[in-house]
Amino acid sequence: MESATYQRLCEGSTRYGWMLIYHLYFHLLEKPASSSFQVFADVQGFAQRYVQDWNTWLAATPSTRPDLFGRILRKWQATRPNSMRRLKDQASHAPPFLDDLLMSAGEPIATLEDLDVRAIRDRSTDQEKALCDLWRIFEQLPTTGTASCVGITKAVLLLTDGKLGPAFDSQVRKKLRVGQPASCTAWISALEAIADDIASFEDTHHIPLTKAVPDAFASLAYGRLYDMALGPR
Repeated sequence: MESATYQRLCEGSTRYGWMLIYHLYFHLLEKPASSSFQVFADVQGFAQRYVQDWNTWLAATPSTRPDLFGRILRKWQATRPNSMRRLKDQASHAPPFLDDLLMSAGEPIATLEDLDVRAIRDRSTDQEKALCDLWRIFEQLPTTGTASCVGITKAVLLLTDGKLGPAFDSQVRKKLRVGQPASCTAWISALEAIADDIASFEDTHHIPLTKAVPDAFASLAYGRLYDMALGPR
């Protein structure tokens, strides 16, 4: 299967594009477009424990989210093998505290409110700056050293309620056959390729991604759906 996205990515010795089509194509051919394809549940088998974490996150109130943010990221091993920063009233480490990182992230998250991964190529200059600000902020997640793309992208996935994903954990990177994006620029390039992948899927099959998933997941944001397509089992 050839495309401009596929060719561009192969030339860069990475393969972000076409992976969603690879995982979904057989089942979309096999079943009628009007059915609930069970792609993510049947084929990907996304781990139920992470589905529960996500439901808890979406249902949380603003006042409970800071504590929940830390608990979920620790559960997801976002800064492994290093310890992760905690809220000020829980911390035994020096500043900055998790509260500080979340406060710093507030403005860039607000700037990105109307952007999802599908539209990443249409981002404004301010939104590109916001993405790089988030990268710098969440590099500070561990108490020692700096966070990799794993912790940074898991934090962004949560704080954007799934609009900007996937999280680049080892499972996702293995299925995309890529290494770790080591900079904001590399991360944005990866998101652009994923946007192309989603667009190719929808154009090829004349169906939105949200219609190709089980009904229980149809209201989730595109970044989260892509994360579920490739993420932990």
